[in-house]
Amino acid sequence: MPLARAGWRIRTTLLHRSDVGQWDARVSAGQLAGLGEGADAAGRLEARREFLAGSAQNRELERVLRERPEAFGVVGRVVLGADEVRWVPEGARSSGTLDLLGPECVDGYQRISLITRLAAELPPDHLDLAVLDVRVLTGAARDLARAEHDRAHLYDNPVQPQDLLVREPVMRRLVEEFGRDRRYFGFRRGERRGPHREGYHVCEATTALALFAPGTRPDLAHRALTDAGRQEIWRDPSGPAFRTLFDERTRATGIHIAITFHRAVVEVLGELLRESPARHRHLLEDAPDLLVWAVARQLPVDRLHCGPWDPAAPAWDRFLDEVPGLTRRTAERFVRAYEELRPHGVHRKAEVRELAYWHRLVERAGFGG
Repeated sequence: MPLARAGWRIRTTLLHRSDVGQWDARVSAGQLAGLGEGADAAGRLEARREFLAGSAQNRELERVLRERPEAFGVVGRVVLGADEVRWVPEGARSSGTLDLLGPECVDGYQRISLITRLAAELPPDHLDLAVLDVRVLTGAARDLARAEHDRAHLYDNPVQPQDLLVREPVMRRLVEEFGRDRRYFGFRRGERRGPHREGYHVCEATTALALFAPGTRPDLAHRALTDAGRQEIWRDPSGPAFRTLFDERTRATGIHIAITFHRAVVEVLGELLRESPARHRHLLEDAPDLLVWAVARQLPVDRLHCGPWDPAAPAWDRFLDEVPGLTRRTAERFVRAYEELRPHGVHRKAEVRELAYWHRLVERAGFGG
C-alpha cells in the first residue's frame, strides 16, 4: 500500500534479512497491486521498460495469473531498491511489514505492472494465491544489483526446445532401452565431461529417423538436417513431425539401424566422390542426405522399429551388405537427373541444398511416389 510520503508498504508472510541492506521476502501479489499504477509508473520506479502489453511472455504471465495463480511466482524474482527501508516485525515467525521509501524496480516491473492491471478484475483472495519472491535492497547492495541486472542478458542461456526433451517419456524410455544394451543415448545440450559409454545423441537420431521415415516426400528429412529445423520438430512433442519420429513405437534398435545405415550410405558416397569428383557428381557432396533419403525409399523403413524377435523384422544385416551397390545405383540416377536439370554444367551449391530443388531432383530421378 502507498505511504504518506513517496513510498510503499509491503506486508510479508516470510522475511529474512540476509545481509546489510538486503531483505528477502515472500509476498502475495496483492501487496504489489498498485505499485505500478499511473502513467508515470515506469519512470517513477526507474524501470528499464514500460509495460510490454503485446509481448507473448506477458500474455502467458497473464494467463497464468488468471488460471493458475499458485504458479505465478514459482519462477523469477521481483527485485526492488529503496532509499530507505523500515522493518516492523510481526508474530513469532520471521515476518512483518517493510516500508520502502523512494522505491525503485530493479527487476520485475512487467509482473508488477501486470498485477496492477488485473487487480481491478481479480478478487483479493485470488491474488493472495500468487506468492512471489521479493528482494529489497538499499545502499551498496542496491547499486550492485542494478549494475548486474543491467548485464543479466550476458549471463542468460535461453531455453531451447531441446532442453525440454528431458520431460518427454519417450526420451526417458529410450535412455533405459539403450542402457540395457550398455549404450549411451543423450538428449541434453552442452558438454558432457568424463568417461561414458559409446552411443548416440538425439541430434543424430532425429536426423537419421527423419531420413528413414516412411513417405514419398523429403520435407521432414530436409528440416531435420539443421539445428534450427530440429528445434522446430522438438518444439511440439504432440505435433505430427515429432510423433513421426518419436512415439510409443520408437525403439532403440530402430534408432541404431537408422544411424548405422545413414553412416554407411554417406561412406559410400565419399568413395564415389574420390573415384570420380568431376561433372555433376559434386551433387553427392552438396546434398548427400538427399541420396540417403532416396536409398531409404528402397528399404523396408515401415518396419524400422520392429524388435529383433518380431517375425516381421527385416534382415537388416543382409540389407546393410547391399548398401554399397544400392547407393551407387541411386547416386547415378540422381547424377543423371541433375545433368538433365543442369545440362550446361552450371553448378549452384546453395541451390541443390534447398528443399524446392530436392523436390525437382526427386521427381526427375523417379522417386516422386
